[in-house]
Parts: sequence; C-alpha cells; structure tokens
Amino acid sequence: MVCISKFDLTTKEVTKRFSCESLLDLPWYDWWLRTQLRQQPKDLYACVRDFDNEPKDNEFSIVKSLYSRVSDIILQNAPLSLDDIVQTLVEDETIVIGDEFRGLDSATNLVFSIIGLQTMLYRPDMLSCPPSELGIADEMDGHTGESHICLKQSRANSSKLLSDFLLGFGLMLPPKNYHILDDAEETKAFNRLKSVDSPTLNAHLLTTIGNVTVKWTDCLACHLELDRDSGVLYLFRYPSFCKANVNDRSAQNTNYTNRTVIHSCASSTPSNNHWATPQDVTELLEEVVLSYRLLFGQHPRSRKLFRNLRPFDHVPPEGRDGLLSDLCGEKAIDASLGIGERDNYELARDFPHLRTRLFRLSAYLDERKPRRWRELWLDNRDSASWLTFWAVILIGGIGLLLAFIQVVLQVAQIAISLRQQVS
Repeated sequence: MVCISKFDLTTKEVTKRFSCESLLDLPWYDWWLRTQLRQQPKDLYACVRDFDNEPKDNEFSIVKSLYSRVSDIILQNAPLSLDDIVQTLVEDETIVIGDEFRGLDSATNLVFSIIGLQTMLYRPDMLSCPPSELGIADEMDGHTGESHICLKQSRANSSKLLSDFLLGFGLMLPPKNYHILDDAEETKAFNRLKSVDSPTLNAHLLTTIGNVTVKWTDCLACHLELDRDSGVLYLFRYPSFCKANVNDRSAQNTNYTNRTVIHSCASSTPSNNHWATPQDVTELLEEVVLSYRLLFGQHPRSRKLFRNLRPFDHVPPEGRDGLLSDLCGEKAIDASLGIGERDNYELARDFPHLRTRLFRLSAYLDERKPRRWRELWLDNRDSASWLTFWAVILIGGIGLLLAFIQVVLQVAQIAISLRQQVS
C-alpha cells in the first residue's frame, strides 16, 4: 500500500498516489473525513461498543476501523442493502444494537453515513429528518437537480439494494446518454448537439457572458449541476477521489469488478436504464476528471480565472487536493495521468454520462447574448461571425473617421478661402 503524507503534490507524485489501495491513503481525505465525522451528532456512534469511554484521540481511530470494516463487507459481498451490512456488523460483533444502544436505527444511521463518506455521492444529515427517514445534506442551497431530486426518504427503504436505495434520492450515478427532458424542443436540441470544445464552452464564457457563479462542492454527484434560477454552477473540488477510484486499466481492461465502494453502488442489472453499471461508474469518474480540462485547462482565460476562484478557501493545506490545480490551472498535464484530452469532444463518445449536464450548460450559454462592448469582444464562440462583426466595425469605423477628416478638411479649406477673400 502506498501512503503519501505530503499535502501539495507535484504531477509525478499525483500519478504515484493512484496506486493506493484505500481512499484513506489520499493525503487530503483523512482531514476531510475527520471534519465530516466531527459534524455528525454524537448519538450516531451509539452502537459502537465503548465509544464514549474512549479518549478523544482514539475516537477517530475507532470510527476509521469501522469505516474499513464496512468497506470490506461491501467489496466482499456486493450487492447488498444497508440492512445486510448492519446484520453482518452485528454478527461479527463490530457493533452492538441492544436496547441500551438505541437499537437498529442507530446502526442503520451509522452505516448510511459511512457509505456517503466513502462514495462522496452525498453527505449524511441526520438532524434534518424525523426518525422514520434518512436524509442527506442540501449541497445546492435549495436547488434540486437531477442528482439530488429529494433529500429524504423512508427508513424502510434500507432493505433495498444500495443502487435502488440511492436512486431514491436522485440520479447520483447516471447511465450513458440518459436525460430527463420533458420539453420536445429541448429533447431535439439535446440530440442535435453532437460535440463541444473548450473555445465555445468554458468557465470564462460561463462567468462573463452567462454571469454564472462557480461554487465548489464536496459532493461528487453534484458535479456540473447548474441552477439556472440563481446562475450557480456546482463543481466537485476533489478530482483525485475520482482517479483513486478508477479501475486499473493496465490489467484486464474489460474486467469491471466491484473494486471500490462506489462501484459496488452500481446496478448489477445491465438492462437497468436508470442507473450506472460498474463499467459506467469507471467511465463517469474519468469524465469528471476530463471535464476540468474542458472548462478550465484548455482555455487560457479560464486557467487565469481558476487562479482567482480559490476553491479551497478556508481549508487548511492538509485538506486541499493538488490535482485540481494541475487539471484547471496548467496548460499541459502529465501524459501518465491517462486523461484523453481532445480539441473537440464528441458527447456520445467522450461525455456520455455527463452529456445532459454539458448540454444544459451549452444551452444556457447560447441563450445569453452579449450586452456590452467588452462582452461582444470576449464572445468569440462563433469565430466567423465574430470576425465578420469586428471587421465591419473596424472598416466602418475607419470609413467614418476618414469621412469626418474629409469634412474637417473641407471646412478648413472653406474657412481659409473666406479669410483670403475678406483680406
């Protein structure tokens, strides 16, 4: 197992990091996990034996041990439900659900929370819902996108397989080319948009022409979600999580086994058109990483914009992901990262799982028209029209200037002629 303690990693160190067998080896993840667990109510750990009797320094070690045990159970026995995992933990006496520990609900809450932190598809929110429900945090300030359609669901659903249970919150792991577009015209536009490129769809245009505000989130499922009403684009700020979870392509390219917990949350039914398969999960994670290059890395003004966005504001160095800066702020990236960067991206080939979200961004940008001269200058999405417009402005401006100079000269000539006649 490779463990790296350095916080700000170079690109070469980043590539080494992805041989880690556990997310706990990611340098920022330990800090992030501690922070998330600290925000949970104390009674979440009521089913953990002797948890309250341990010194503060040992509490996190106990939770990490339980975290690893849950991961082992899922990877060895998938597909499972929350109830299945709880039952296994009870059988091996990892947790206790006697009456004095508030029973089964406490154990279910804890396993539900751990899976959210292991997959980063949601963050648990045990304080926002009644005991009969399980809830996730509102990551998008009240906006309900396709990834988080609802924030609560019945506790009775804990008997469902993880894929079916998570679908109850929203489309956290979308399959290929899936869309929820009720409007017929919007569906036609979705089918017409075949490709995108960085010069016409990038963070700089979105923020200048589209007046979009970028908000960084710790929730993978919310990546590229756009709140049209408030003009906020949500972007996941821990891309190394995706790289760490991608199956090793160098060994058995077609063997998409449940090697990580997030893969184990995929559908075991290939014919399921509403949820990703394990292979889809791998492709989705790769698309998330590639999307940073599309929006930022391949466009000079967007790279400059990224340096001003401060995605890890108020986060200490140990909680920052150095790969984000490499992907968004560097013109060239190390080829060993295996990122399939292109000049032009075919959506069905390069972004089949994020296709709907990129379509919505493109459509949103198309609806926004430049209103000021500076915006007209910056908006070069249609290079032919942009060149024609400014050529007309330039030639017309020069023509008007020459005409004005000619009038001035004629007036001066007349003035001189009249002066000579008077004298």
